[in-house]
Amino acid sequence: MRASYVCLFSIFMLSAAIPQEPVSPKLTPTIITSTRQVTLFTGMEKQMLQAVQKKDRVALEGMLSDDFEVAMPNADPLASEDWVDSVMAQDFILKSYVIRQMSVADLGEAAVVKFERFQQGTYKARNESGEFFVVDLWKKSGDSWKLANRYVARVGATSSSAKTQSRPSGKE
Repeated sequence: MRASYVCLFSIFMLSAAIPQEPVSPKLTPTIITSTRQVTLFTGMEKQMLQAVQKKDRVALEGMLSDDFEVAMPNADPLASEDWVDSVMAQDFILKSYVIRQMSVADLGEAAVVKFERFQQGTYKARNESGEFFVVDLWKKSGDSWKLANRYVARVGATSSSAKTQSRPSGKE
């Protein structure tokens, strides 16, 4: 009897000593879905850009608050009428655009929306294509949202009028 226990114990110890494949947890793929606000504001941004492409002034102005303005680095803020006039002008052509990396901070009666926009376009025959970082402030207006402020900066580009700075010599 004792011999059979020793034999079973030896078999058990040998089986425990044999290297075994580690047990990995079952991986379940994660599908990233956008939030309700991201879906809503992505649609609104696309509607706005489509209105610019189609030169639909009524649709574009209907999405803007009365005090809307656009701010850009190294420029004075652009009032609603001036901005709408510039994007509705026949010499502004928005050929294509892509919106990505959108996020929304819902503040109740306002929402801060930030995203990257890639666009191909021209203004007065000057290339306006590039990548832009956009921050929008949308305000609740009844059951809809109106764009109140837009902050736009070209990403990774320098203006042609920018002066290159020399290294400091220490003698200045």
